[in-house]
Amino acid sequence: MVRPTPRLVLGVAVVAAVLYSNFLIDWVLRGFEGMDQIVSELESPGEPHAALLRVTDCVAAVLVVQLTVWVRAALPRGVWREVFAWSTVLFAVGAVVAAVIPEPCGPGVTCDAPAQVLQHDLHVYGSVVSDTALYVGVFAVILATWRTGPVWFRRAGWWSLVVGGLLSSLLFGWFQMTEDPPWAVGISQRVHIVCISAWIVCLGLFAASAARTEDRPT
Repeated sequence: MVRPTPRLVLGVAVVAAVLYSNFLIDWVLRGFEGMDQIVSELESPGEPHAALLRVTDCVAAVLVVQLTVWVRAALPRGVWREVFAWSTVLFAVGAVVAAVIPEPCGPGVTCDAPAQVLQHDLHVYGSVVSDTALYVGVFAVILATWRTGPVWFRRAGWWSLVVGGLLSSLLFGWFQMTEDPPWAVGISQRVHIVCISAWIVCLGLFAASAARTEDRPT
């Protein structure tokens, strides 16, 4: 197997991270509006950039799977390496499911037809599976590198778990329930997404560092 260059690994990670936070693309194309809306509703049929956002979700997922192969090769052998790999692949699969089966209705539109309710439920299931799998993978990385390091990678995992997995998810749920202030639900969700993108970049940095070490002459 041809070994990837550090630049290629990091490039794949950065592109995947940017595409995963594709609400930024929508924000720019909308004229810097819509940051208060639920991100998944931006991909609903009829929304101006729905097709583009769904495609970028799928491309990001494919890149994450490739990145996972490189990260797995760089992690210490053991059960936690495999837990990371399969969990992160499941994260990517769930993201594709959520993109292929989008929210049926856009912002401010009520969906109560049986087919729409089913589509909404399937989308939510895909998203929940994706998010849960990602953070299982993050925790697996923490355990896999507990003794071997690098320390920064393990610390990045903890930050991702606490800020992205716990705090932002709790805030999103709270603001979605209270709708007070109305813009907070969209912002808290975006913090969650950006944290995932940051973790993807960290995966790239780790794998690129390993590739750089392998390239050094002995």
